[in-house]
This record gives sequence, C-alpha cells and structure tokens, in this order.
Amino acid sequence: MGVARLKKAELYYHKSVHEQIAAAIQETGACQIISSEEENHPRPADVDALISRNDEKLADVRYLSRTLTPHYVDPVPALDRMLGERPEVTMAELKELAESTNLKAVCDKTRALERESGEVKTKLSEARMNSSILSSLEFLPYPLSVVTEGTKTLSGLIGTIKPSNVSGLRAALGDFSKYKDDSELVIAPFNEKENAGDVYVALIYSRKIEEEIREVCAKNGLSLVEIPSSLTGTVDEERERLAGAISELEAKEAEITASIKALAEECVPTVQKLSDYYNSLSARYNGTAMSDETDSVMLTRFWLPSDKADSIRAKIEAISPEVELTLSDPEPDDEPPSMLMNGNMVRPFNILTELYSSPTYRGIDPTPLLAPFFWIFFGMCLGDAGYAIVVFGLIMWVFKKYRKIAPGVKDFITLFLFCSVSTFIYGVISGSFFGNFIDSFLPPLIPVKNALMLVDPMTNPMQVLGISLLLGVIHLMFGLLIAAYDKMRHGEIIDAVGEKISWFLLIVGLCLYGVGLGGMLPPHFVQIGGAMAVIGAVIIFVYAGKGEPNYFKKIINGFLALYGSTSYLGDILSYSRLLALGFGSAVIGMVINLLGGLAADIPYVGWLVAVVVIIGGHIFSIAINILGSFVHPLRLQYVEFFGKFYTGGGTPFTPLTLSQEFVNVKA
Repeated sequence: MGVARLKKAELYYHKSVHEQIAAAIQETGACQIISSEEENHPRPADVDALISRNDEKLADVRYLSRTLTPHYVDPVPALDRMLGERPEVTMAELKELAESTNLKAVCDKTRALERESGEVKTKLSEARMNSSILSSLEFLPYPLSVVTEGTKTLSGLIGTIKPSNVSGLRAALGDFSKYKDDSELVIAPFNEKENAGDVYVALIYSRKIEEEIREVCAKNGLSLVEIPSSLTGTVDEERERLAGAISELEAKEAEITASIKALAEECVPTVQKLSDYYNSLSARYNGTAMSDETDSVMLTRFWLPSDKADSIRAKIEAISPEVELTLSDPEPDDEPPSMLMNGNMVRPFNILTELYSSPTYRGIDPTPLLAPFFWIFFGMCLGDAGYAIVVFGLIMWVFKKYRKIAPGVKDFITLFLFCSVSTFIYGVISGSFFGNFIDSFLPPLIPVKNALMLVDPMTNPMQVLGISLLLGVIHLMFGLLIAAYDKMRHGEIIDAVGEKISWFLLIVGLCLYGVGLGGMLPPHFVQIGGAMAVIGAVIIFVYAGKGEPNYFKKIINGFLALYGSTSYLGDILSYSRLLALGFGSAVIGMVINLLGGLAADIPYVGWLVAVVVIIGGHIFSIAINILGSFVHPLRLQYVEFFGKFYTGGGTPFTPLTLSQEFVNVKA
C-alpha cells in the first residue's frame, strides 16, 4: 500500500454555486486544496466578505470560550470526550443554532460581568492590603489622619527601622530641644535580645521642623512606609471598617462569580458547538479563497485520493450541471502531499512515521518496514506477560465502552494493543509474569512456567544480549538493503553497490566470520564470512576514491571510509538497550513482589498491606515501563534504522474537513 496515489483535480463551476461546491468538498474530507498558481492573486470579493463576517463571529466565540470555559463544569468527563463521547449534530443544525444565538449580546453581558469582577477584585485586594498594613500599626494611639492628612501645625510619618538603630534614632531626636519639644516618637514593642525583624515606629512632629526631622530619620536608617490616604481613623476604627468592606466585597465577588458560572452553564455548550461551526466555515471560506475566478466562473484545484475520485465527482456533479471536473496524474515537477494508506495490521504504526516526518509522494513509506521491528522491540523492552494481559484487557474495555473513538486516536491505542501481544509472547518465553510473581506466590505453576521458558535474562543475560545484538544487525542490514533498492529503482546502481551493498557484505561477513570462529556456526561459514568481508572492504575502498585523480588521496579516502565501520559497531551496541529495559522491568517486578512478601508478615493487616503494595507497585511499573518501551524502540527506528535509508521531508496530506473539536459534525 504505502503512499496513496493522488489525482490532481481542476474544478470549474459557476460563481453562483461556490458555497455549495465548497461545502461538498469539505464534507468529503478527502480533498486538499491547492493554492492559486497566480502570485498574489486577489481573493474573490464575496468570499472575502464571508471570511470577514465569519472571523468576527469566531472572535466572539473564542472570547466566550476563553472567558467562560474555566467556570464551566463539563458533564462529560475529559477521558470520555477525548475518546469520542460527543454530541452529534449536522451542519444544518449548527447553522440554525448560529442564526438563533445572539453572540454579541452574550459577549456584552460577559464583558460587563468580567469588568465588574475586575473592579471588585481590585477593591478587595486594596482592602486586604490596607488591613495587612493596619495589623502592624496597633501600637499607634493616634488617628491615622495625623499621618495621612496632618493638621495645620502637625504632621507625621510611619516607618521601619532595624532594632539596633532604635536607640540612635531616639538619641538623635533628644539631642536638640526643638526636636524633643516639637516631636513625639512612638515605637512598637520589640525584644532587643531576639533577632527580630524591623521595628515599626511613628513620629509626630511640628510642620516647621519637617525637613530636619526627615533628614534625621534618613541618617538613622528609617525606611518610610506609605500609608493609604483613605485610612484616617484610629487603627481599631479602620480595621472594623475594612472588615465590613471586605465582607461586602467578598459577597459581591461571590455573587458575580455565581452569575458567571450560571452564564457559563447556559452558554458554553452552545459556544462549543458554534466554535466547531465557525471553524468549519473558516476552513471552507479560506479554501475557496485559494481559487481563481473570472467574471462568472471559478476554478478550484485540489488533490484527492484516486480511489475516491468517482464518489467525489458524483457528489460535486449532483450540485449543478454547470460544473466540470478534470482529473490528471501529478506532473514530474509537482510536489503532491503524502497520504499513508496501509492495511489494518500496519495502519496503527503510521503515527510512528508521521512523528518523524512524512515520506515524499514518490518516496518509500517506511511504516510496513519498521512495524515488525518496533513490535518485537517493544515486547522485549516491556517483557512481562502479566503486564501484557493488563494492557490488553484495559484496551479491550476501552474499545467496548467507547464506540466513537476518532480514527487517529483509535489507531494509536491499537498500536499498544498489538504491542501487548508481543509483550505477552516474550514474557512467556522469558518466564516473567508480574516479575517473579509465580515463583514467589504460585509455586504449583512453576513447572508450567519453566516448560515454556526459552530464555532467562536473570540467570543468563548474555544469551539475551546476543539476541538483542543479532536483531540489531538484522535491523541495520535491512535498512541498508532498502536504501540499495531505492537507489537501484532510480537507476543509481553503482552508488547502490558502493554505498550500501558493500557495507552489507562487510558487516554481515564479519559477523559470520566471528560467529563461525566461536563455534556457533559450521566451519565453512568462516570462509564465507571472510570472503564477504573482503569483497565488501575492497568495494568500499575503491568506491571511496571514485572521481579522485590523485592516487595518494584515493588511498587516504579508502582508509577513511573503512574507518567508518566503527560507527556501525556503535550502532549495533545501541541494541543492548533491549536487554537493559527488559531486565529493568523484571527487576522492578521482583522488588515489588519482595516488598509485598515482607509486608505480608505484618500482624493482622499484613495481607491487606501486601495487596496494596503489589497492586499499586505493579500499576506504577506498568506505567513507567510502557513509556520506556515506547521511547527506546522508537529511538532505534529513528536514529539507527531511518539513518540508513530514510530522510522523510514530505508534506502530510491535510484535506479540507469539518472541525470536530467539541461535537461530531455530520454533513
């Protein structure tokens, strides 16, 4: 299957039916609009007006969604909504809802409440701040008006000073009689022996010596505290007044919040539906805006899958007899988008390719090639049959409960369903069932477990390491053969042999030679491997000097090319992570079982603690090990495998579709 074959469509139609045509194209969900071939072409005037009006509505919807959604309690749980449990509506129903909803009035009401809420919050913040200030001024026996307003002859200030500077300030004010007679220093109680913070002081003084007083205060380290002008009574009076004001403001704030919540409960479901409606219209109108036009005819170009051409033609021609749809294959200089079309067994792995980069339209789709390797690697990394059963059961429950899961989400979940099968298989052959749960708690099943075991990472890790490295060699060499095939199909036979097949011969030859010498293969494989390695090395050496007239440089280039074999050694060793992650999963399981067994010895409640430890521990282990089992095999695909043959660089196929963020929109 691979990359789907596309057709380039040119649709000519009368301007009077452009909205119906755009709606029909969008409803198919299978057409990617191509922008006009004319540079800086003007958008059709009536479409421009539609876009402008729709953008105004969309701005209102976004404002309401941003403002009201935080106050809305969705009756549908987030997981249910993500897995497709959304209301189903048609575009006709959404249009009727849009026409009957006065968005401007709702926006005005929301803005008024938001503005009122902001004013109340500001006043409440100010009142609380003033109340906090008052809590530090309990020592002041005079009304605060002495400081905030003063009298005709008196003024005052309040500040903070370090305890060590208090005596200095007191002495400075007592040095001159005019300070002593015309000022009064009031100091908040403090303990000089304790390492306390700054001390609050108040100073009441005659206005005629204000300048000198402030200079004395500054020299002695007094930091002024700004007292709000609204505070004029005594500290107790102001505190009582502020307590009442805060109470009233909090009640007002709660009332406004309740009004916003009520408005959110009433309007958010409608706003969500209108969001999908206006976003759908926005995509539709912008798609139409990429068309060309004359006085009466419009031309829209788009890509569509070849297998859907007939159904799309029928849908469009049913709108009006005055349409003409022509289909053609992509020209050599065209760069069509890539749409991955794989069967049910491979399609869930499409996301792995798309996370890296889509293939070019005429390139190789690596999805079917990476799928079996990722499947195997994931199973080896998670490597526990018990975990596999839990994951498999959970996913089947999800599929049974949720029937409307979006295709992309469903494929991603199915990917883990498939990988749970490989995990179960490897768990059985490696004897891991919730770690060593069988050995620890189910001794009668030990003979059955041992009879099915083929490898034992715990007692013979070198065996699993060998398997991991062998899989690495197969994976890398497969990538080289794919790259060689790709070059050959483009007529680059010499490059295919010199760059790819030569390394295949060298690496595989060295592996056969080494394994043969180790006695793990018949002796004749030593000769076969040696011959392959020599042939590969010679080709690499000769090819590296191709096009270089200087024989000395040819030789240097050849040796430098052969030195590149060390990078393959590093690549192969990367596959040792398959052993490490599988081993880690088994060890974590063993530790959890050990802790559960120890907990079981606790008198009376031991069994309960053991159950909690074992179940909770294995749930945590499943979660953390699934993450590692996904990321590390993915790295082997992207870095080691793709590095041999795949570059991506294609443009994903993004058809014009209906927005379905909040509701399932039907045509």
